[in-house]
Order: sequence, then structure tokens, then C-alpha cells
Amino acid sequence: MRLKPLEILKDFESKLKAAGKDIPRYVLMQLLRDLFSMPESKILLNEDVEFPDTAIEKLEDALGRLLKDEPLDYIIGWKKFMNVVLKVDRRVLIPRPETEGLVEMVLSECNSNRFFADVGTGSGAIALSIAKELPDAMVYATDISSDALELAAENACTNQIRNIKFLLGPCLTPIKPFIDEVEVIVSNPPYIKAERLSTLDNSVRKYEPLTALNGGADGMSFYREFLKELPHGKKVFLEIADYSATTLEKLVKELRNDYVIHLKKDLFGLRRYAILNPVL
Repeated sequence: MRLKPLEILKDFESKLKAAGKDIPRYVLMQLLRDLFSMPESKILLNEDVEFPDTAIEKLEDALGRLLKDEPLDYIIGWKKFMNVVLKVDRRVLIPRPETEGLVEMVLSECNSNRFFADVGTGSGAIALSIAKELPDAMVYATDISSDALELAAENACTNQIRNIKFLLGPCLTPIKPFIDEVEVIVSNPPYIKAERLSTLDNSVRKYEPLTALNGGADGMSFYREFLKELPHGKKVFLEIADYSATTLEKLVKELRNDYVIHLKKDLFGLRRYAILNPVL
């Protein structure tokens, strides 16, 4: 069946609006482009495209999933992050642009280091980006979810990244056998206050793994455990919530007088990153 891409988008828009869903056209264009590897120029020029029946079924399935609030990245099945392409599904959080900022800081400040740990790796976004950019380094990637580690390992294979080791377990426990050699620890941990989980967008609350988001009553559960287990002498990069920044500063001063904390803002002006440097 030969169809024009813009006519498909118009049909999608009308069906979504009829269902009370206001999804921008550029999102639908991304769906059409990425689902079928279709050049954007072909969409914009509205050229006739041959769509087999299986493709039409695929589009209808995608529309149904959008109507149920499923995230676009899960529907497409992959996400570009920094210098890697990641398979994503409901086993892991969808990597966010703010986390790219965290990786950029690590690569900028620690490109001469050789041993890294990514705690709570999820899809492998942070660990794989570092490992690919620094092929002579070794990256230890941990997670409490065996399902997440399975997907992260698959992403490592797809991106042909071998200088990485996946380890199952909570917080710093999995890297204890390697802790002496680890120089840099990075983490985007669960940091959302439990009471706020019910206020998250439907696409997040209904589909993404809440265990990777739930930071406990005050959003600080991971950070407390991490600071207690953290050995001296490591450089640490953490992603945080803006509303927890002051609490984290106080926690570091209370538990770790051998570290100095520096907060940095993201592109939206929110305190998003915490860097811990050991006191010499």
C-alpha cells in the first residue's frame, strides 16, 4: 500500500486528539522516522512510500500504545545516548539528557583515570558511554536488578564495547573486590521522594521501573548508604534532585568530613549534580 507520510501523521493526530491526547507532531514524526528508518526529508517532502501490511499493523500497534501513555522510546525500542545506541524496554529507565551532562563532566575531568564504577547502571548508559570514550579504561557497572544487567550486557555487545564488567548487587557491595583500584565512582541513583511518585507523569509511573526512581521517604536512602560505604580517596559524581541538594550537603558534612561536596546546575538552572572530592 502506497501512502504519504504526512497523511499518516495527520491521521495519527486526529485519532490521538479524539482520545484527548495532545502529542506534538514532531514526536509522531520521530516515531515514523525511527520505527522504519525513514529519512526525515522523505517525510517532509511527503513522497509516496510503500507500506506493506506488516508496517501498517506496526503503526496501528504504535498508535494503540501511545494512546495508553507508553513512552515513545519504549515503542521505538532504542535510545541514542552520548556516543552509544541503547536498547530500552520496561526493565530500565529511559536515559535522560540531564544524565548526559553528568557523563560529560566525568569525561572532561577524569579522562586520564583508568578505573571507573557506575553504580545503578540500568540500561548501561553511563558505563557504556565512558567505556567507549575511554577504551583503555575499565568500567565496573552494577545494579540490583538482574533484568537490567541483562539488558545492559546486551547493549554492550550491540555497541561492541568490551572494557566493562557487569556486577549484581546493592550500592557498593558488588565492587568491593575491585574497590582499591577504582578511582572514579559515578551514579544516577533513585532519588525521587516516595510521596512524589504518584504525581509523576503517567508515561513514567505506569511504565518505567519505580524501584529505579524511589529514593525513600526523603529521597535520600541511596545517598545515606552510599556515603557510609564509600572508602576514602575516590572522586565521585552523583545525579541529584534539586530539592535534595541542601540535604545532601548537610549529609556529606555530617558523615564524611574527609570529602568536600560541590554542586553544579544543569541547563535548566537546577542543582542536578554533586561532585565529591577527597580531602587531601
